[in-house]
Amino acid sequence: MHKKMETALFQMYRNLDAASQRQVLRGAHDQGARSQVTGGKHMNVIADVIRDDLISCGFKEDCVYYENGCLRLPGWFRPSKSWDLLAFEDENLLAAIELKSINSSFGNNANNRAEEALGSATDAAHAIKNELIPYKTVPPMLGFVLVVRLCDESMKPGNSTQPSIYPVDEVFADSSYMQRLSILCRRLLSERLYQAVWIVGVDPANKIIVEPETDLTYEKFLASIHSQLIIHQA
Repeated sequence: MHKKMETALFQMYRNLDAASQRQVLRGAHDQGARSQVTGGKHMNVIADVIRDDLISCGFKEDCVYYENGCLRLPGWFRPSKSWDLLAFEDENLLAAIELKSINSSFGNNANNRAEEALGSATDAAHAIKNELIPYKTVPPMLGFVLVVRLCDESMKPGNSTQPSIYPVDEVFADSSYMQRLSILCRRLLSERLYQAVWIVGVDPANKIIVEPETDLTYEKFLASIHSQLIIHQA
């Protein structure tokens, strides 16, 4: 991962902390750490770097969007959904990217992120299949980015002993939330629900960045989207 993205990741957490402080000064206290998220589009700094890198890969500057435009695509099981970043070439949608982060309440949020990721991918895939999202050469690819705060809560084993009618997959035994989220992302890619996936852990206090999966690095995420452009241009 290059230095500009590392800087953006740390800036994201500075923005989150600043949003939380503004909530306190206004006397508005959201539950838990939700105040850090309700302060604005905290992942815009990440989207901005991705956009620049896609342009460096060959996408035209006026064909990659992450804000100040309509980023809403039709769905199949719902009317539409807003994506965080869209990349076009010759008016053909080549990539739709979802950006997510988890910074607190890891038990609940890990499940929520899994459900959101699965739902968005399934909905978009059926919209493409049923020609609600048109294409000429290759179907638009879906990208998923997950930024996870590294802390005691995210690194400790989650509860995998809750009652279940059938045995839980052994891969989750004694796994931390970070490990579970890595499994989620690895399987999202292996099952081709998303064709480009990046997961990264960030410890903003100690200035540590970890990419836990060798197949889910930022470089490979970017290369996957670049390959979509190359295929389209061919």
